Amino acid sequence: MPDVCEVEVVGDPRVVPGLLVEVPHGATLARHFEAVRSRLVGRLPDDLTAFFFVNTDVGAPECALALARIVADRGVTSLVLRCLIPRTFADTNRVLDAPADMSTGITPCIPDYVADPADRRELAALHTAYQDVARRAHAAVCGEAVGRAVLLHTYAPRTVRIEKLDSGIVTALRQAYAPGVYETWDLRPEVDVISEGTDGESLAPRDLVDELLREYAERGIQVTENASYRLHPSTTGYEHATRYPGRVVCVELRRDLLAAPFAPFEEMRIDPALARRMAEPIAAALLA
Repeated sequence: MPDVCEVEVVGDPRVVPGLLVEVPHGATLARHFEAVRSRLVGRLPDDLTAFFFVNTDVGAPECALALARIVADRGVTSLVLRCLIPRTFADTNRVLDAPADMSTGITPCIPDYVADPADRRELAALHTAYQDVARRAHAAVCGEAVGRAVLLHTYAPRTVRIEKLDSGIVTALRQAYAPGVYETWDLRPEVDVISEGTDGESLAPRDLVDELLREYAERGIQVTENASYRLHPSTTGYEHATRYPGRVVCVELRRDLLAAPFAPFEEMRIDPALARRMAEPIAAALLA
């Protein structure tokens, strides 16, 4: 679906996939940004591509395909769903009308700097189109086929706090990434497995979580569980995990372990060998 998503089946196309790999923030390239920007008519902050590159899940699509190819070699067919809507415009890991809470990292689905009503309607329509595909994919794999889903994300190496998503977002980010300031932000884990809701309820398959923790640790890759955040009810990840309890797990990978090199304000090249290295423990855990 142009400007909405790409769907790829990796493995035997004659069978219902046993694994769904969803990449909600899969719009990672400049052309993805420009495609949706061209649909909008209102004024937006200057240099907004800088925010796009900082805030998109670079490396996640490459890891998703690497994961699917590894398990396909072991007879497991995967459906890889990559969203093409930049979260700069509409975050498809957010429920459309859910309230934001910047203090807990819950950003609005459509940021305040998108002020034109026609643009907000256009983005809401794109968001709804993607959610329809995502819900059907989860139903097919986690419901009808009793398979599993991996929600694959990447995050920046450090937790940079921004108070508002308004017209000053790019200036605020460049200040936060300035030498001498950037180093003061907390360093994130290399991998974080997100398995619980904000109330502490376990939502992910416990056996898979334990295998993920073991596989990454055995390879010398730092791994934690719920260290960065928990699944919030305002996220679609929470929606999928609660609709199919024990079948959905969210994995965050640190971008500087995938990009060659990590360059936050520009389009990054992802090293295929690094993508495979970070995908292999997930594959091994799924196949255990």
